[in-house]
Amino acid sequence: MNLNATILGQAISFVLFVWFCMKYIWPPIISAIETRQKEIKQSLINSRKAQDELCILQKKIDQNIIEAKEKASNILNEANKQKVLILEEAKKNALEESKKILANTQSEIEIAIIHARKNLHKEVVDLSILMAEKIIKKNVSKDENQNLLDELVLFLSQVKN
Repeated sequence: MNLNATILGQAISFVLFVWFCMKYIWPPIISAIETRQKEIKQSLINSRKAQDELCILQKKIDQNIIEAKEKASNILNEANKQKVLILEEAKKNALEESKKILANTQSEIEIAIIHARKNLHKEVVDLSILMAEKIIKKNVSKDENQNLLDELVLFLSQVKN
């Protein structure tokens, strides 16, 4: 065999092989590669969009958390203010109640003092009358100073009432 014929045969078979590959094998492979490239590009685009949406959602969530913390802080502040107001109101009511109780107690004490003075005055008058009667009975005769006795009894009975 001739070396040139072999090379020519191999060249023709190589050209046929390349033509066959280019006609039937390469188009589906190229099509598959292009489809895969498009899918990868679309996936990258979708992942970027998802990442952007995630960033936006994360910012919204952070903002919502900040707002919730502010609301919670405001609620706590309001609760503390209301607690202070309730305590002040309770102190005020307790002070007023203690003043009322003190005033009632003082008035009861004054009434008791007045009653005690009246009772003491009544007892003093009764004792004075009793002593005056005994002294007069002992020292004065009935006939002499009956008028004096009547006046004294009348005066002491008036004081007694």
